[in-house]
Amino acid sequence: MVRVAAVQCPSGMGKVAQNRERLTRLITAAAQHGAKIVVLPECALSGYMDLSQNILWDKRPGGDSENFDVRLAAERIPGKSTKYFGALARELQIYLTVPLIEVDHESFYNAVVLLGPSGQILARHRKYNLWPPGDGSWASAGGGAPQVVATPYGMLGLMICYDVHVMAARLKSKADIVLYSVGWYGPNSDGWFGETFPARYVKPNGFAVVAANWSAESTDDAWSGAGFSSIFDHQGNLLAMSKRTDGEEILYADLPIEHAAKSADSTVHVMPDVSDEE
Repeated sequence: MVRVAAVQCPSGMGKVAQNRERLTRLITAAAQHGAKIVVLPECALSGYMDLSQNILWDKRPGGDSENFDVRLAAERIPGKSTKYFGALARELQIYLTVPLIEVDHESFYNAVVLLGPSGQILARHRKYNLWPPGDGSWASAGGGAPQVVATPYGMLGLMICYDVHVMAARLKSKADIVLYSVGWYGPNSDGWFGETFPARYVKPNGFAVVAANWSAESTDDAWSGAGFSSIFDHQGNLLAMSKRTDGEEILYADLPIEHAAKSADSTVHVMPDVSDEE
């Protein structure tokens, strides 16, 4: 068995240093409770949207009067944050997802990296299926093969929120555990994560899922897509679910380690060592 953790928390728009501090505390707590695989919400490092003030990212230089310039939070991969969290993953001896906004030349991506106990970047996934109201206006769509990595705990695959409509089927027969970073936007309740999601996307594809969703800072700011982070086994059975829509919570579950044979082309190569480049 391997203990996994889904971290549910808010993230401030563009408040990278503040978000990093909060995430460090939560990741450390998850590892101290025995988690060997830790999953964070979509764009947890940079922030995704501010629904309380209806603020989005904007790829036009300077943004506009209502939205923020995405350059305020975008980072290179490898870069400052992947180096920082790589060191944390090495210290805690865990597999860790770090969801962030990536800049590559003049393009921006809703991305997630998987860091290993060595501190290295094992995989990078750029969101395939963009959500028009959220990242469709500023992000470029990712491409290439699904990112799946061989580990002592089985094959770990990566997926981001709205990707579920295309990526779940592509990860079938490749991933044992899908690490799912989510920034859901309603309607959301235990009906979605407790019934529809596992029935439609987990059970038919035969992988376990660790789904970490965002939350609001307070109940006054909560929305219908917040909360209900969940962990499912390979048969789609719900093992853990948050009932909160605000604040911080860490979910834990113990998953059986699968040793099913996987094709060689489903394993990605380790990316270069992280650098000091920002």
